[in-house]
Amino acid sequence: MNERKPTGSFSKVRKLINVLKKSNGKGVVGDSGALISPAAARVLVLGGLLLITCVLFAGVYWIQPFVAGILSLRGVTQALMLILLIMSFVLALKDVVTVLYSSDDLELLLPMPFSAGQIVMAKMAVVSSFPIGMSVVLLNAVCLGLGIRAGAGAAFIIGTVLSSVLIPVTGIAGAVLLVVIIFRIFGFIRNRDMIVALGGIFTFGLTIAYIVLNSKFRSGASGEAAAATVGAVSSVSNAFPNILFMSKFMFEGSIPGLLISLAASAVMAALAMTAVRAFYFNTALSMQNTGTKKKALSGADLRGGKKNDALKALTSYEAKSSRRNPAYWIYGFVMSLCWPVLFALPMALGNKNFLDLSALTLNRTAALTCFMTLAIAASCFSCGFNILPGSAFSREGSSFAVLRALPVDCKEYYRSKRNFSLFVCSIGSVLYLVILGIVCVAAGIIRIENSWTILAGACACFLLNLTLINLMLLRDSKKPRLTWDSDTTFARKLGLVNIIAVVLGTLMLVAFLSAMALLPARMSSPAAERMILIICGVAEAALIILGLSVNGFAVRKASQNLKKVEL
Repeated sequence: MNERKPTGSFSKVRKLINVLKKSNGKGVVGDSGALISPAAARVLVLGGLLLITCVLFAGVYWIQPFVAGILSLRGVTQALMLILLIMSFVLALKDVVTVLYSSDDLELLLPMPFSAGQIVMAKMAVVSSFPIGMSVVLLNAVCLGLGIRAGAGAAFIIGTVLSSVLIPVTGIAGAVLLVVIIFRIFGFIRNRDMIVALGGIFTFGLTIAYIVLNSKFRSGASGEAAAATVGAVSSVSNAFPNILFMSKFMFEGSIPGLLISLAASAVMAALAMTAVRAFYFNTALSMQNTGTKKKALSGADLRGGKKNDALKALTSYEAKSSRRNPAYWIYGFVMSLCWPVLFALPMALGNKNFLDLSALTLNRTAALTCFMTLAIAASCFSCGFNILPGSAFSREGSSFAVLRALPVDCKEYYRSKRNFSLFVCSIGSVLYLVILGIVCVAAGIIRIENSWTILAGACACFLLNLTLINLMLLRDSKKPRLTWDSDTTFARKLGLVNIIAVVLGTLMLVAFLSAMALLPARMSSPAAERMILIICGVAEAALIILGLSVNGFAVRKASQNLKKVEL
């Protein structure tokens, strides 16, 4: 009788790492989808990374004499160490939250033949793989290329190789320690949707910080600016003991500096592991999805003598069920209303000439072009970032059977979904456009006699909202997903129509900025004015025909689809 060979501890952890990578959306070298064997795939990947490292090393080695007079080796090394430390910390923050807390695999892993230490080890390996790999390639290639060409000694080479691993480990340990403590102290963060909202705020803050720093160091000659930037970052790196003392070892041969740097990294890793052992499992098991208790509607709630009564009741039901759910509040209302901040503030901070456009006085054709392009962009962003219409019927879940059994026409049910989504998206687009137009008229950017261009843009925006929302509702009515475990199943996913809308909105935003910068100087000829008026008129007429046609078709087709849904 053949006995199955017992699996070793390392082999179990390695297999668990591959499973966790797949479940968290990360690629696994040599998995079942590979065209070659796993061993060949690993060799190919390692060979590719080695080739990239060698090419980068050769390039840095070649340019070293040209930058030696501008940038010091010590400054570049410390600056790169600090950059990699910060990047490892930032990258690990997202993965720590996702792999350790947001995933739902812990309850499945604990009954399996894995110890608590093996589970934590596998999860940390998933978090650490990319930051460590990035640091090993970049730090060794850049610093060794510069150092060897400059004649650096053995201490520099040893310190570089050690730092390429210790720097990301320290950053990851800091991220783990911070996340574990915050999740332990602040209970409200254990809600998964609150995590996503805070993550978006943090990412947006990093974007603004990058833009501000980039504009600060942009001025001056290229060599002087580079030297100033490296010097500033290098001076900041002295605040981190692992970088400061490792630098003393690399450039001064200080053995105590090496020991202190190793001790600093070891202490940070030990603190992180202690926090994980003390707090992780209890906190992770208490994670929860945002939910809401649904109340089935009775016939009395929807019964009325007129169709408008049923439509009003259904629309009110849709508004309440969406508004009371934090997941839909964040991904439906907030994103649809706050999208201008994601674009206007970074552009204003990153380009000083952006605000100078407010001093322009737009003529009729320039104002019409700007408001038409901005209207389409506003509609695309407001609808594209909104998940409510794309999941309108799927979100009903088990309540869908009750709603369809009530004496309510499916067309009225569809119109209630459409009207509520149209109302929310129009607040985030049409209302913003009208307010902007009023401000432009009051500031003298648009003359009063040309204020009709604002209404033309608002009409185009509303019609495009109607078209996009109907397309999203029609797509969801064809095959709604009525069986799901959590309300957040749909809250974090953008459909095909959403993605197309966001891409189109980005293109139209670029067109709007180009129109603001170029049209006032190139629209003086009567022929150009007539052409622009014709194009905008045709676009407005096309949107009217498209909006009304799609709306009529969607109401009929979606009502037929809803009747055919299998419960």
